[in-house]
Amino acid sequence: MNSFKLMIILLFVYSSIIKADLLPEGKKKISYGFTVTNIDSFPGYTFIAFPVNQSNGVPYITANILKSNKALHLACRFGAPVIYAVKNENFNKTFLDSLNNFKDDKEREIQLKNLLSDKKFIPSIKIICNSYVDRDEKYDVIQENFRIESIVSDTMLIKSEKLLYKDRNNNILDAKDSHMKAKDDLVSPSQKYSSYLLIIIPVLALVSIVTIILIRKMKK
Repeated sequence: MNSFKLMIILLFVYSSIIKADLLPEGKKKISYGFTVTNIDSFPGYTFIAFPVNQSNGVPYITANILKSNKALHLACRFGAPVIYAVKNENFNKTFLDSLNNFKDDKEREIQLKNLLSDKKFIPSIKIICNSYVDRDEKYDVIQENFRIESIVSDTMLIKSEKLLYKDRNNNILDAKDSHMKAKDDLVSPSQKYSSYLLIIIPVLALVSIVTIILIRKMKK
C-alpha cells in the first residue's frame, strides 16, 4: 500500500474516534431540538429546515419538512440549518424526498442546496446550537421554540421565543424567555474545538510515528 495513502487512512480513523468520543472537561452532552409553534397559522406554506444533520457520527445532511409544535432534534455538528418557507403550489414533496434519498452524501447535499437556492424558497433564521453544558446541570434536553412573525413577499421573519429545559423523560424542569437565556448555558464552538486540539495533537504525533515504522517495514 502507498505510504501516503496509509497515513491518510490512519489520520482519518484516529481523528474520527477522538472527535466522536471526547467530552470537553467538566461538560456533559445533551440533546437539542427546536420547534416552530405556529406553522398551522400559515396553511398556504410548507416550511423546511436545511442543512439538517441528526447523526452523531458521519454527517448525513438532509432537508426536513417542519410540523407545527413537533421538535426536530439536531446533532449540532456540521452546519446550522436555515428555515425556509415555500408556497404549497410551488413545492413538490415527492421530488424533495427523492433528493433526500440520494445515497451519495456529497451529491445529496449539492442537489438539496441547488433546490433551496431557488427564489421560490424564502430563507429566514439560522438555527445555531451546541450540545455540551456544565456537567452539574440537571437538564438533559433543550427545546427552543420559534414563532413565525410574518411572511411578506420574499421575506420571512421568525423569532426565538422560549427555551424549555427538560430531563431525559421529557419533563420540563425550567422555561425561559429567549432574551433571558444565560450566556454560559452552552459551550462555545471555540471552547469545544480547543478541547479537541489538546487530544488530537498528541494523537497525530503517535500516528506519524506508527506510519514511519510501517513504511520502514514495508521497504525491507
